[in-house]
This record gives sequence, C-alpha cells and structure tokens, in this order.
Amino acid sequence: MNNRCILIAEDDASIRQALADALTGTGYTVHEAGDGRKALEILFTQHIDLALLDVNMPEADGFKVLAIMEKECPGIPAIMLTARGEETDRIKGLQLGADDYVVKPFSILELMARITAVLRRSPERPKMPAIPSFPGGTIDPSARTVIFDDGRTVALSEKEFDLLVYFLRHPNRIIAQEELLIRVWGKSAKPSQTRTIPVTLARLREKLGSDSALTRGFENMRGIGYSWTPPVI
Repeated sequence: MNNRCILIAEDDASIRQALADALTGTGYTVHEAGDGRKALEILFTQHIDLALLDVNMPEADGFKVLAIMEKECPGIPAIMLTARGEETDRIKGLQLGADDYVVKPFSILELMARITAVLRRSPERPKMPAIPSFPGGTIDPSARTVIFDDGRTVALSEKEFDLLVYFLRHPNRIIAQEELLIRVWGKSAKPSQTRTIPVTLARLREKLGSDSALTRGFENMRGIGYSWTPPVI
C-alpha cells in the first residue's frame, strides 16, 4: 500500500470512475474532477502527488490546467489523457511540462504502470508547511486566533483566518483574485465573488488593527491582485 494522492481530471464519468476504482484498489488516495476549474480547485487546496489531465475538459482544458500547475504548483508530475493522437498535441503537452502522454482508448494496467514509473522518478512532495509566525506575534490554528507579543489576542472567523494564513505562507508575492477565491474559499468560490476578498480583508484588518505592523503589509493592486509584506520590527 502507498500514501500517494492522485488527481483524476476527466469529464467522462465512466472513465473517471474506472480510474478511481483501479487506483483506490491499489492503495492510492484519489480526488476527482469533471472539469478544469474543479481540477484547479483541488490542486490549490489538496496535497496532490500526480495529476491525470484530460485534454478536452470543459471550463479549462488540460493544457491550460497544466500551464497553471507549472506556474502555481511546481513539482506535481502530470500525465495527459486524450483522444487525440496527433504529434503536435503530444509535443505541446510535453513542452508545457507533462511527464507522459496516453492516448484513448488505453489499457488501465498500462496507465497504472506509467503512473508508477512517473512517481518513481518524482520525489515525494513535502506536506503543507506549518502555519508561520510573524514578527510581533504568533498564530494559534486550533482557536483561530492571532496572539500579539504585547498580549493582545484577536479571534477570527474561519475565512478571515484562512485568508491571513494564506498571505503569511506566500509573502512578497502578488496573488491573483482567482487564486485566493479557489485556495481560500474552495468549493464555494464563484468567479463573480471578487468583492468577497476586499470585504473579508477589510474585516480582517479592522480586527487586527489597521495601524498595526501586521496589517500595514497588505496591499490591494487594482486589477492585478493582492500582496502581503512581512513587517520589520
């Protein structure tokens, strides 16, 4: 048995189910997606060791998902699944970073062997890092509180806490609105919810103290995204 986790991103439910049955039957943990947006949501919120990506998915095709993976989730190996056999498509997938390419219809046993081979070549990914502290305070994840060195303790809502932690884990980087919606709000996120982020961030800053060194690090870059710079104390 193993503890590797596989994403199956395939819009054909029968193929997806057959793959899920085969993988779980040999000890893998499986996450399933029927379209590209769901695949990205899983990639952004779960620990994934390998992705099986159907090229012809709705919302975002396999090539687009692969390109975003390479930028935002580097190190996750991918095998492309497609009914296309054209050399140009295979080359495109490999150029985007795919580790292998399987043309439908394919043998489940052959695909399992390819998965094993790709994982053998790929180092096991580290688990999500612990919630970091920050200059001037610490985080208590069990109580969703921020504890400042001066003794002040601030309780946060679930999403306020998750948003703060995401910024703390990704300092000095511009984070797009879509990334925040998918990674922080997950399944409940909708593309039209862009106002959710500034509203939640405003509440977070108010609770933490708008004049504190921690909250002064937040920056909203209109039309681009958000960033957080750690305070220097």
